[in-house]
Amino acid sequence: MKRTIILANGQFPRREEALQAMLEAETLICCDGAYNKLVDSGLFTRAAQLPQVFVIGDGDSFSRVEASFPATFVPGYTDQETNDLTKAVKYAVSQGVERLVILGASGLREDHTLGNISLLAQYCAMTSLSGAPLVVRLYTDYGFFTPLTSTATLPSFARQQVSLFSLDEGLTVSVQGLKYPIVNRQLHYWWEGTLNEALGETFTVSLVGKGTLLVYQTFVAK
Repeated sequence: MKRTIILANGQFPRREEALQAMLEAETLICCDGAYNKLVDSGLFTRAAQLPQVFVIGDGDSFSRVEASFPATFVPGYTDQETNDLTKAVKYAVSQGVERLVILGASGLREDHTLGNISLLAQYCAMTSLSGAPLVVRLYTDYGFFTPLTSTATLPSFARQQVSLFSLDEGLTVSVQGLKYPIVNRQLHYWWEGTLNEALGETFTVSLVGKGTLLVYQTFVAK
């Protein structure tokens, strides 16, 4: 699969860039009832070519298949110990996906939003069929989350708002290229690394220890 997007069953994306990404996707994996939202949106009435659409989950919200927008329901992903988003990610990995964009995973219910965002730590630990680490990002209508497990330099722009969330207390964090310095610090609470600001075209996050850091970046400058 190439240019693969997972559409979760949260708030349907409203940002134009997200809608355009779905129009350009080759493969779209919907989490159960997200397919119904996709059909109701009328998004693909403006598309010259439809992507391959797959529906993952236990089928409890997948109510219809329309001839004008066909979808394939993938059986076998009925594990009640995990959510439909994780089932969709596992299916994508089983099909050879190495890079993955997640949309529609926020909004509606805060507990679902927090759960979906935290799952990025699990997803970035997965490996593709080629053995390469899975590269995954989660986009909202306001910005995007990138999970990091090692030092990385990320693209940015001046006055872009940046927040860091450590999911592991043993992880030591330093940053360069952000307005407010963080030097060899463990972020024990979620608020401690929030509300920072990029100074230019890139910033670097240095990590020491094992764990996952979530980096949130806004689409627009402050």
